[in-house]
Amino acid sequence: MSDRKYYTAYDDRYLQVHEQNLEWFSKEPSPIVKETIVEFSITRERKILEIGCGEGRDAFSLFEQGFDLLATDVSPEAITFCKKKMPSYSDSFQVLDCITEKLDSKFDFIYAVAVVHMLVLDSDRNAFYSFIREHLSENGIALICTMGDG
Repeated sequence: MSDRKYYTAYDDRYLQVHEQNLEWFSKEPSPIVKETIVEFSITRERKILEIGCGEGRDAFSLFEQGFDLLATDVSPEAITFCKKKMPSYSDSFQVLDCITEKLDSKFDFIYAVAVVHMLVLDSDRNAFYSFIREHLSENGIALICTMGDG
């Protein structure tokens, strides 16, 4: 029996799409990330963490604007894709399961777009929110966007 968690199944989906030389998501960045950065005056000197970067649509935009970002995803395939697509920022992409792992840093802005709705167990959602609380700097900003009516 595998110890893989149900939410890691997205790695298989990324593999299936990428094997066909396709991309799963739009290349357009999420407007709410930019709006939040502007509204809360998050400067390029601030440390930013993205949870669930997928194929990098928000990360690429922020890197191009000079932001200090660590872009993470539970999917090794998604991270490999991002590193190949933007090799000059490959050190800023990292595989991370924020339900079971921790980082040694705190961040001024943490955002996750379309992640929390994939966590169906209360214990996993609680671990997700605990991770954010533990890694957010004092007076930091968190942006959590979900899908669905849950």
